[in-house]
Amino acid sequence: MNTKFPGIPSVIHGNGAVAHVMSQICGGVIGYPITPSTEISELFEAFRAGGGVNVWGKHPFFFEPEGEHSAQSGALGAALTGGKYVSNASSSQGILYGLESHYVTVGKKVGGFVLHVAARVVSRHALNVMAGHDDVYALLGAGYTIVFGSNPQEAADLAVISYKVAANSLIPVANAMDGFATSHMLSEALMPEDDLVRAFVGDPAGRMKAPTVAQEILFGAKGRVFQLGRWLDRRRGDFDPEKLKVLRAHLAANAEAIETDAAGDGLAATLPLVPEILAGQWRRQWINAHEKGTRQRVPALVDPHNPGLTGGVQNQPDFQAGSVDHRTHFAVDVPRFVREAMAEYSELTGRAYAPVKAYRCDDAETVVVGLGSVTDDAEAVAEHLRGSGRKVGVVSIKLLQPFPEAELVAVLKGKKAVTVLERSDQTVLTGLVMQALYRGLENAHGGHNTGVPPIEAVPRVTTAIFGLGAHDLQPRHLVAAFDNMDKSEVAPLVYLGSTFFAKNPSPRLAALQTKLAAAYPETKLMALETGENPQLLPEGAFRVRFHSVGGYGTIATGKLLTDILAGVLDLHSKAAPKYGSEKSGAPTNYYITLSPEPVKITNADLEEVEIVVSPDHKAFAHTNPLKGLKPGGTFILQSSATPLETWRMLPPHARRTIREKKLDVFVIDAFQVAKRHAPRADLETRMMGIAFIGAVCGHLDHVAAGASAEAILDKTRKLIAKKFGAKGDAIVDGNMAVIRDGLAATVKVDYDAAAFLEADAAPAKPAARGVALSAGLEHAARSVGESGFLDQDYYDDVVAIPFREGSIADAPVLPGTGLFMPAASAAFKDKGLFRRTVPEFVADLCTGCLECALVCPDAAIPNTVHEIHDLILTAITRSGATEAGQQGLRAQVFPVAVTVREALRNAKGAPLADLFLAAAADLGDDDPVVVDTVKRTAAALATFPVACTRPFFDAAEKAKPGSGGLFSATIDPWKCSGCLECVEVCGPGALVARDQDEKLVEMLQVRFDVLAHLPNTPARFTDDATGPGGDTKRLILDHAAYYAVTGGHGACRGCGEVTAIRQVVATNHALHKSRNRHQIRELEDLLRALAEKRTALAADLGAGPRVARIDATIAVLETRLYELESGPSGNGPSSTVIANATGCSSVYASTFPFNPYTDPWVNSLFQDSPPLAKGLFEGLVAGAVDAVKALRVARLELDDAYEPLIHDAELQTLDWTRFSADELARLPTIVSMGGDGATYDIGFGALSRLLATRTPVKVVVLNSGAYSNTGGQASTASFTAQDSDLSRIGRAHDGKQEERKELGLIASFHPDVFVVQSSTALQGHFLKHVVEMLNYNDAPAVLDVYTPCQAEHGIGDAAAAGHARLAVESRMSPVFVHDPRLDSSRHRLSLDGNPDPDRDWSMRTIAHVDEAGKPALLEVPLTPADFALGEGRFKKHFHPMPTGMEGVPVHEYIDLDPKQRAGLVPFVWSTETDGRLVKLAVAPAIVHLVAERRKYWRTLQYLAGQPIASMDIAHRNEVEALKSRYAALAAEREHSLDEIARAMSELATASGAPAGRGGFAASFGGGATPAPAPVVATVATGGAPVAMTDDAAEKCSNCKTCYQDLPELFEKTTVMVAGNAKEIGHLIAGAVDKVTVTDELKVRIARVVANCDAEIIR
Repeated sequence: MNTKFPGIPSVIHGNGAVAHVMSQICGGVIGYPITPSTEISELFEAFRAGGGVNVWGKHPFFFEPEGEHSAQSGALGAALTGGKYVSNASSSQGILYGLESHYVTVGKKVGGFVLHVAARVVSRHALNVMAGHDDVYALLGAGYTIVFGSNPQEAADLAVISYKVAANSLIPVANAMDGFATSHMLSEALMPEDDLVRAFVGDPAGRMKAPTVAQEILFGAKGRVFQLGRWLDRRRGDFDPEKLKVLRAHLAANAEAIETDAAGDGLAATLPLVPEILAGQWRRQWINAHEKGTRQRVPALVDPHNPGLTGGVQNQPDFQAGSVDHRTHFAVDVPRFVREAMAEYSELTGRAYAPVKAYRCDDAETVVVGLGSVTDDAEAVAEHLRGSGRKVGVVSIKLLQPFPEAELVAVLKGKKAVTVLERSDQTVLTGLVMQALYRGLENAHGGHNTGVPPIEAVPRVTTAIFGLGAHDLQPRHLVAAFDNMDKSEVAPLVYLGSTFFAKNPSPRLAALQTKLAAAYPETKLMALETGENPQLLPEGAFRVRFHSVGGYGTIATGKLLTDILAGVLDLHSKAAPKYGSEKSGAPTNYYITLSPEPVKITNADLEEVEIVVSPDHKAFAHTNPLKGLKPGGTFILQSSATPLETWRMLPPHARRTIREKKLDVFVIDAFQVAKRHAPRADLETRMMGIAFIGAVCGHLDHVAAGASAEAILDKTRKLIAKKFGAKGDAIVDGNMAVIRDGLAATVKVDYDAAAFLEADAAPAKPAARGVALSAGLEHAARSVGESGFLDQDYYDDVVAIPFREGSIADAPVLPGTGLFMPAASAAFKDKGLFRRTVPEFVADLCTGCLECALVCPDAAIPNTVHEIHDLILTAITRSGATEAGQQGLRAQVFPVAVTVREALRNAKGAPLADLFLAAAADLGDDDPVVVDTVKRTAAALATFPVACTRPFFDAAEKAKPGSGGLFSATIDPWKCSGCLECVEVCGPGALVARDQDEKLVEMLQVRFDVLAHLPNTPARFTDDATGPGGDTKRLILDHAAYYAVTGGHGACRGCGEVTAIRQVVATNHALHKSRNRHQIRELEDLLRALAEKRTALAADLGAGPRVARIDATIAVLETRLYELESGPSGNGPSSTVIANATGCSSVYASTFPFNPYTDPWVNSLFQDSPPLAKGLFEGLVAGAVDAVKALRVARLELDDAYEPLIHDAELQTLDWTRFSADELARLPTIVSMGGDGATYDIGFGALSRLLATRTPVKVVVLNSGAYSNTGGQASTASFTAQDSDLSRIGRAHDGKQEERKELGLIASFHPDVFVVQSSTALQGHFLKHVVEMLNYNDAPAVLDVYTPCQAEHGIGDAAAAGHARLAVESRMSPVFVHDPRLDSSRHRLSLDGNPDPDRDWSMRTIAHVDEAGKPALLEVPLTPADFALGEGRFKKHFHPMPTGMEGVPVHEYIDLDPKQRAGLVPFVWSTETDGRLVKLAVAPAIVHLVAERRKYWRTLQYLAGQPIASMDIAHRNEVEALKSRYAALAAEREHSLDEIARAMSELATASGAPAGRGGFAASFGGGATPAPAPVVATVATGGAPVAMTDDAAEKCSNCKTCYQDLPELFEKTTVMVAGNAKEIGHLIAGAVDKVTVTDELKVRIARVVANCDAEIIR
C-alpha cells in the first residue's frame, strides 16, 4: 500500500516499541520498576541519559520515586502543569497500590497523560509476574480510556493513538498489552516515523480548536479580541479617548480576521492609535493572545500564570454534579475521539485500526472474542480450521473502555456460539460482551440503547479462561475451544490448558480424584480434550528452542540471534524468552520462529522445533531437550568434553532418539570461547551465548543455504554493526570475535563412527548417589502433616512430582495447588547441575577458621568436628570387611583412638589413615581377617580428609586432654553451585578450585556420603557459642543451625543476601535450641512439683478452687511441654517466623517447588512486611498468653502466693507489654525481612511506624543498593554515581544523582530501637551483634546488612565477601551499633569494627611491579573511589589518565576549592595486567561520591564521640542545630518521627565535616534497661594485653583468627616476605594503647592466642 508514513522496519518487543514512542512524544516520565513494565521506563530513562530529545526538540525529565503510588501521583503532578505529554508505566500490584491516584488522575481531566501497562496477574495465593488482565480490569473503575494491543506493532501504534486521544478527550488513556507475551515478544514491527508523530499527535504546547462544546466552555480561550479589549480596559487612562474609541471599533469590525492573526499581520493598522510608549506591550498582547475557542493541546490545570484551586472538598450535592458532568459532557465523546484517531492513523500509515477488529467473521458460525495477544494465536488457528471448511472467526477488542458495544453486536449478529477468551478469573470481558448482546436483544423488542443494532437472538456464550500467569496455551487448546462450541452439552465456563483429572493416576491420586469428581461434578466439563497441535507454519519456516540457564546471557543471545537470522535470511521472526521469577541459575528457554510469512502464534511454548540449542550442559539432568525436535533436526550442545566423551555422557534414551530421528549433533565449548574474549570475569558466563550464534550461523543448513561461512559472517557483521555500531567498533569487533571463534569451535558429532557404536554397546553405569543423601543430612526427612496442608506426600501429588516429571503444566488441579510448600523442600534440589568448577578440600592446609561455612550461600560446605572414635567406627562400617572382622575391630576402637590421639599430639599433619594403621598394627598380626579389616578401614578413612587444627584439637587438648576433635569441611556436590567464594576467602589455601569431571564428582559424593553417616559436631564445641564471651561462629558447627536454612534456594551464585539470611537464621536457631532445652527441663520440674502440690491439697475439702486452678495449669503446661518436645511436626516449635517482603529474597526462597526455610515463612506484598510482622507478632503472642499465665500461676501456687483477688484480675488482661524479659525470650523471633526497596523506599513509612512501637520485632534489611530482582534499578539505598537501570550513565547524565538515604541512622532516632549496621564479611562483628540484636526485646531491632549482588554490582561470583569487606574499609558502608540501653556516660553509637575509626581513611597496600620489574608495595588511602573501581556499576567513571595532565589523588582533590582544582585531574592508583602501577582518572561523579561518603563517615565519627580530623563552620552549625532540635524533640519523639527522620537525612548528606567531641550521641534512646557496664581489668604497668612474635610475618598462615575475632587490635595487611607480597594478620600500631581491657576482651584475646594457627600471638 502506498501510504505517506509506512513506518521504520524494526525487530522489537512490546516494551521497546512503547518506549520508542515515549521517546518521541513524552516531555517527562515518572515511573517505578515493576515487572513486566519495568523495561519501558528503563529504556526511556536510558534514552534520556544519552541526551535524547522528543520530536519537538525537548529533553525530557525522568524521576523514580519510592513506590508505584508516588509514581502515579508524581506523573499526575507533572501532567497538571500542561504543555507536555506525560506517562507512567506500571503493572499488577503497582496499579492496585496506586489505584486511588489513578482515580484522581482521571477525575482531574488532565490531557495528554498515557499509562502504559504490560498486563500481569495480581498475586493472590502466590506471586506471579506473568501475563493476566486483572490489573487492566482494575483500571476500569478509575475511568481510563483503555486500548489493548495484540503485538508489538499494535502496542506502538496504539501508544501513538493514545496520546492523541488523551489530548483530545482530556481523559487519560491506558495503553495495555500482555505482559511477556507481548512486552517481551520480539517480532517485526514498523515503528512510527518522527514526522508522523509530529503531524498526527501535535505539539502539546501548541493550540487546537476545542473539539467539544463542553471543552470550549471550560477550556476554550475567550479570544484575541477579548484579551486585547481587556488590556485596553486596564490601560484606558493612557490612551487618547478618541483614538481608543477608533481602536475598539477596529477590533470589533475586524474580529474574525484578528482572531486568527497569531503572526500579527494586522498590528500595523492599529499602531497609530496606540501610544508609542505602549506599542511594545500592545504587540506582545496581540502576539500572545489565543484564538477564540482554542485551547492548549495539553492544558495546564496548575499554572502560575493562571492561579486557582483544583481538587477541593465537595459537599453532597456538588460531588454528584461533578460525576454527572464527567460522564455526560466529557466521557461521552471518547468513542468518537478513538474512532476518529484510529481512522486518521490508518489513513496515514496503511495499518488498519478500529475499536473492534473482526477476522473472517462475515460468514462465521462460531466466533471467539478476545483481548490482547491471544487473538493473534486465534487468528492463526481460525485460518487453519477454515482450510478444512469450518466457518469460524475471531474478534479482537482494541478499545476495552468505553466498550464498543455497537461494533461488537454488529459483528456477532447471527452467530451460533461465541467463546470469550478471558485472561483473568474475573470474567469482566464476558460481562461486557453479554451486556452488549442483551442490549441488542432489547433493541429488537423496543429498547432504546443508542447505536446498538438490534438482534433477534443471543448466541450461546462460553467463557474460556486461559493463560493465567503465562500458563502455556497451545494451538490445540484453541482448536478445542472452537470444537467445544459445536457440542450439544457445554459448560458455561471452561479452562484452556488446565485439567482436573489425570489419565493415569497413581492409586493415591486416583482415590483423590474419585472423591473430587463426586463432590464437584461440573469440573468434568471444564477441561477440554485436545488433540495434536495443528501445523500452522508455511513451508520454509523453522523454529529454534534454547535450553539454557539464568545468567548465561540467553535473552541477549536470543535477541541478537533473532535479528541476525531474520536479517540474513530475510524472514519474518517472532521470539520470546521463558523463565521464572528466579534471576540466575534456573532453567531458561528462548523460542525463535522464522517464517516467509508473518508469525502469529505468540502464547505457545514451542513444542515442535527444527533446531535445539543447549548452552545448558546439564539439560538432560532436569528436562529432555530433544522433546519435539523434528526428524532430521539439529541439536547443538555445550560441552567441554570431546565429541566421544560427550556422547558417552548422554543418557541412553537421548542417544536412541538422535539415531532414530537422524539428528545432526554438534558440540561447542562456548565457555572456553567466551573466556578468551570477556573483558571481566563476571562477563565470561554471560558472553558464552554469543559463541552459539557462530555455531548456529555457521553450521545449519537452514541458515547457510549453500553460502560460505565467510559470506554468512560478513552478513552477520553488517547486522551487528547496524545494531551496536553507535557503541563503537570495539563492541562490534568483540562480538564478532566471539562469533567467529564459536563457529570455529563447533564440532559435528559423527555418532556413526565405530567408537560411538562401541560406546552405545557398553553396559550402563550403575545409578549414582542422589540428592536424597544431601537432603537427609539437611534434616529434610519427609514430614507427614496432620492434614494435606503442608504435608510432604500431598505436596508431591499436587506439585513436586509433576514438576520433576516436567508435566506441571498438565497436572490436575487439586485443592491447595500453589498455596503452600512444606518446610525444607529445597533440600531435594540439585544446585550442582550447572556447575563447571568445584572446590576441593585440602585438609593439610586447613586452620579451622570456619569462614568457608559462613560465607557459603548454598549450605554446601558443612564444617564439622569429629570424635576420633566416630571416624574409625564409621570407616569400619564402610570398609566392606566381613561382619566378624568389623565386630572384632569395633571392640578395639576406643583404645586405638587413644593411641591415635596421642600420635596426633606429637605428629600433627600426619594423615589419619596412617596413624590408624600404626595404632592398629598389633591387633591381629596372625589373623588375616583382622589384618584385612584394618587395611580396609584405613582405606575408608583415607577417603574422608580431616584436619588437625589449633582451635579444635591443639587448644582443646591443652585445655582438657582427650577433648580435641578433628575438623572437616565437606563439599556437598548437590548443593554447591560453584561460586567458589569459599576458595576466595580461604587464606591458607585449604580449598582449591578444580574443573569438574565425573571422577571428581564421584570423589565428592563419596566424601559427603561419609559425612552423612557421621554424628553431628559434639555439643562441647558449640554449647557456649552464643553465650557471653563465646566464640559465636562455632554455632555453625551444629548441623541443626547450619541447615536452619537449607541449600537449594534459587539465588544467584555467590549471593550476598543468602549468606546474611543463613547466618541470622542459624544464630537464632542456636539461641532458641538452648532456650528450649532449658524450658523443657523447667516444665518437667514444674509439672512434677505441681502434681505433688495437688496431691497434698486433695484431702483439703476447702481447696477445691485451688485444685481446679492447678489442674487447669497442668493441662496448659502439659500442652506446652508437648509442643516443645515434638509438637505435630515432630521437630518442636520453630524458632523464627519470617514476614518476607516481595523482592529477590522472596523469589529465590519461594519459587515452586523449593522452600529452603525450616521455619514458618510468609510473603504478602512488596511494601508491607513490617505491618505483616507486627500482625504475626500480635497473633502469635495472643496464642502464647495462656502458657505465660500458666507459668506465673504455677510459680505462685508452688510458693502458696496466689491471691485470687489480686492475680485473677491481673492475669485476665495480661498482654505482651507486661511480659518479663524471660517470657519474651520464650516467644519465636518474628522477623520482618526485605531488601532496600522494601525498607528504604516503598515500605519506609510502614517500617518507621513499626519502629515507633515497642514491639520486639527484628527487622533484617538486605541492603544491595539496587532492586536486584527487577533488574538492578536504583533505590534510595543506591550510591551516588552508580550506573543502574532508571539512573543510567549517558551523554547527558552521570548515573544516580542523589545521595543515599542512611536508614541505620534514621532508625537510631526512633524510640529505643537497637540498630546494627554490619557486613557478613566481618564475621566477628556481624555474629556478635546479631546475637545482641536477636536477644534485644525492649523494642524493635534493626539489622542493616550490606549484601553484594553479583549481577547488579558487576562483580564476580566469588567476590561477595571481598567486596563486602571493602565496602566497610573504604567507608562506603561503615559498620556501627546503636545500643539505646547505654546511659548518658557512654556513647550509644559505636564504630568498633571499622579500620582506623579515628581517621578519615584507612590504608591499603598495593602489590605491584616497580620500574626494575621487582615486586614492590605502595601504601595509599583506601577511598570509595578504590571501591568503585572494582565494580561494573561504576566502571564508566574511570579512564586512563590524560597525557600531559597533572594528577592529584582523589582523597586530596576533594579538599581543594574550585580554583585550586583548575587544571588538575583526580585519580586513583591501580595496576596493569603486568603488575605495573597506573593512574586512572576519575569522573566528577566519583569525586562527589568520595566527598559525600567522607561527610557521612565524619557524621558517624561525631555521633560516636570520635575525634574529627577537620571541620567547617557550615557543617558545625548544622550539627549544632540538629542537636538543639533533637533535645527539643526527645521528650515527645514518638510524635515527631517524620521530623527526626528528615533531620537525620539532612545531616547524613550535608556538606562539610563535623568536628570535635560532644555529648550528642549520649542522647540516643532512653527509657530502656541499661546494659551492664564493662568491667575494666587491671593491666600491669608497662605490659600489653597482646603481642606478636618477631617472626610473625614469615610464619603467619593467614588463618584470619586475629583480625576476624579482634578487629580492634588486628588488621589484614600485605607485606613483603622473601621478595614476595604476602597477606597476613597484623597488630595495629598503637591499638593496644587505645583499647579498654575488659573481661570480655581478655577472653577473646585468650581464644585468639589459643587458636592462632601459626602460634605467633602471645
